[in-house]
Parts: sequence; C-alpha cells; structure tokens
Amino acid sequence: MKKSPLSVAVTGIVLLGLGAVLTFMASRKYTEQRVVASSGSCRLNTTILELAGLPENSQNGSVVLLHGLTANKVIMMYLARAFADEGLRVYLPDSPGHGQTAGPFTTAQAEECSASFVRGLLARGMIVPERTILAGHSMGAAIALRTASKIHVAGVIAISPAPMVVAHGLSPEVLLYRDPPPVPVDSLILAGQFEPEGLRANAADYALTSTDGTSQFMLVPWNSHVSVLFSPVVARMVQAWAAKVLHLPAPNQPLPFRGNLLGGLLGLLGILVLAGPFLQETVGEKPLVESAPATKLTAVRSVAEFAVVAFAVVLLLRYWMPLRSLHVFEGDYLASFFLITGLILLGLHAGVARRTFRPAPKLWLAAAFGAFVLHLLITGWLQLTIAGAWMTAERWTRFPVFFLAALLFTYALEIGLGPVVTGSGRQRYVLRLALVVVAWIALAVGVLALHSAEILLVLLAPYFALFFVMCGLGAQLVRKQSGSAMAAALFSAILLAGFCLVIFPVS
Repeated sequence: MKKSPLSVAVTGIVLLGLGAVLTFMASRKYTEQRVVASSGSCRLNTTILELAGLPENSQNGSVVLLHGLTANKVIMMYLARAFADEGLRVYLPDSPGHGQTAGPFTTAQAEECSASFVRGLLARGMIVPERTILAGHSMGAAIALRTASKIHVAGVIAISPAPMVVAHGLSPEVLLYRDPPPVPVDSLILAGQFEPEGLRANAADYALTSTDGTSQFMLVPWNSHVSVLFSPVVARMVQAWAAKVLHLPAPNQPLPFRGNLLGGLLGLLGILVLAGPFLQETVGEKPLVESAPATKLTAVRSVAEFAVVAFAVVLLLRYWMPLRSLHVFEGDYLASFFLITGLILLGLHAGVARRTFRPAPKLWLAAAFGAFVLHLLITGWLQLTIAGAWMTAERWTRFPVFFLAALLFTYALEIGLGPVVTGSGRQRYVLRLALVVVAWIALAVGVLALHSAEILLVLLAPYFALFFVMCGLGAQLVRKQSGSAMAAALFSAILLAGFCLVIFPVS
C-alpha cells in the first residue's frame, strides 16, 4: 500500500525529533569548550570535555585523545565521555586537514602538530605529565605511541594503531609511519577481532616488543576498526586502564549513554525518508517520459566496457595524475580517476551523449538545488551527532574542480544506463551498482597489486558502498521525474563531490 506524502513527512520528522532528543540526552552530563589551540605553526580546532559541575581543581588527570586518518574529534566523543566520567579532562584536537582544522595534512605534519599540542598544554600548566594519558585511534594511536616516546606521560592507550612495520601482507607504501618507537611504559594496545590482519596482527606483534612488563595487548571480540569507537567493551577497558595508571578508584559508574550514535542514525534515516518526497516536489511531481534510445547497450557489454576503461585508467594514473594540484589527500587520485574515466566513456558514446543531451536549465537547477539541500542536511546532522562532516571554506574552494570531474563520471554512468522506462527500474539500479563495483575493483587492484599507495580507497570502501547505494536511489528518482540524464548526473555529482571532500583530508 502506497503511503501518503503526509505520513511520510510525519515519519521523517518524528525520526529527526527522536534523534535530537537522544543526542541531547547523551550530552547533558558534560560541558564542552571549543578553542583553537596554537602551538608553533599549528592551529588545531579543539574541544575540551569534562563532567558538568566538576570543580576547577578536582580533576583526576587529563587525556589527550587523537582521532584517526579521515576522522575527526566528533567521532571520538563516546570514548571521550567514558574518560570524562572518571573525572578526567579530555582534550580532543582535529588534526591538520581534518574536521574544522585547516590543512595542509601530511602524516609528518599530523605527528608534529600533535606533539606540539601536548608540549603547549604542558608549558601552559594545563596538563601534568604524571597525570596525563595519551590516547588515540588508528593514525592517532600511532601518533600517541610515537609522541609518548618523546614526551613523558603516565600512560598510553592505542586503539587499533596504524601499523608501522612491513608484515602480515602489508606493503611499504601503505604505512603512514615507519621505525616504530619502543613501546612506552604503561601502554594498553587494543585491536578489534574483525579488523584486517595487517592491523590486528601488527598491533599484537608491536605489543610483544615491550620489555618492561607494564604494557598489554587486548583483542576486542566482535568489533571492527570503526565499531571500537562506540563499543561499551572498549569504553570499560580504557576506563580500567586509566584508573590503573592514574591510581584512580576502579570504575563502577554506568558507561556513557550512546544516544548520539542512535540519535545520529535515526535522524539520518529520517532525512532519507524525507528525501524521496522532497525530490519529487523539487524536480517535478509528474514523471516525464523519456524515449528509449534507438540502440541500447546490453548489461554485459556495459560492465565489460566499464571494466576495461577503469583498469586502463588505473594503469595510466601510475604515470600521470591530472588533478594532483587539487591537494586532497588521496582524493586527488580519485578525482583524476573520475575525470579520465568519464571522458573516455563519453568519447566512446559521443553520439548517444549528443542525442541524450537536452538543455533544460530549470530541471538542472532543481536537481542541483535538491542535491545541495540534502548534502547540507546530512552533513549538518552528522556534525551535530556522530561524525564531523560540515564542510569548511577550505574544502568548498576545492568543490568546483572535484564536482566537474565527478560530473563527467556520473554523466557517463547515466548514458550507459539509459532512461528509466517502465519495468526497467530494478534492473537499471542493479546495473548501476554493478558498474560502480567494477570501477572500485579496478581501484582496489591499483592499491593491492600495482601498489598505488591510495590505501584509503580500500579502507573507505564500505562507506563508499553505502553512499552509492543511497545516492543511486536518488539519482534514479531524479532521472525518472525529470527525464533528463544531465539532471540525474548533476544530482549525483554534487553529492559525490561533497561526500569525497568531507571524507578525505585536505593536503
């Protein structure tokens, strides 16, 4: 039974309302102070978190909590609250090129700025070495370990540290850091059971190099590289370790409420529920019939063609990356892939593209407006709940070039798929996903076999998969309602460029 627009709107609004309430409930115990911390040449956008109502001189100690590559301080909030529940003051900086901190990002710059940040806190008397823990996740965990080898602190908590040696199938070019330091005193090293072996086994090996008997490795059951950030098991582990090294009472208070995670997901679902009716209203309520092309590519030929072109482009990118000057860490590689792949595919079907291209400025503007509104709604909601996603001015300056590269790719995709005709919707959508999968397989081969070093394209594959599943539904709806391949391509390209510029660091 088809739902009425009113019931859909009410459902979406209720989900957003529930999400907002849950997010508020999760944060009400804590106070947050936002500052820009200047240390040398580094200016890090930082949140200082502690329990609300805690007297100025009653802190039990401090934690400097560092996020991972492509992440930000917002996604670390659950673990930060676990530390704050022990009466600890938590400092959460955004690394260069991440979150709300300006670039440029390099792994060396991230490490240097983190060390300068800690030294600055020490110099100002804001933390005391014997009462401070350095903690981090992934890249941030590796930085915490490396910083603690230079600056004396009470202990280290390294959650899923980025590997620093070539072992367990890892190649040298995927390492963010090399030459691992000796394991600092009182270090807890954690890894999730379902993490890739290269991360999990390297973390265990590194912990075994400890010679003083004060450090420990623990495997977290039923957790992945990201889920550890929201895991109650991990939260209790880090609380216990903090209590041990800072000589605090054993933690017995309830764990932080994960309302921001649940609220973030509910609100995101609410936005997606509202997206369909919103796009129908924006682009047009009555679907415009698009005539079927005289000749249509078979699904097998489309997939084969995409595969050949994608693999050829990956080979070409080993020698020439036209958008290297975009300065988006590993995103310049992906934008170059979109640009060249789109140009080749459109060149192969130039005749179809010319016949399909029908100037419709109003429809194009409507599709673009819908894409921008959805981008702002989703990124704004994520920023308020579970992951810093709000675009900075520095990222927006890169948007036009990334958008044009993505537009060539998405327009080529729409040309290959053809119009949405009666009865073809499901098959067309499956073919869309198949073509994207083929493209990503080519990119993965470039990383794993050709050693392109663009490791984020593999690590972030689940998030790109979710994006293309959701964006594909929107693009199909826009194409059906507008009858315009360009309108659907514009819609997809805006969301794709925005997503990439949120997720990749500015370099």
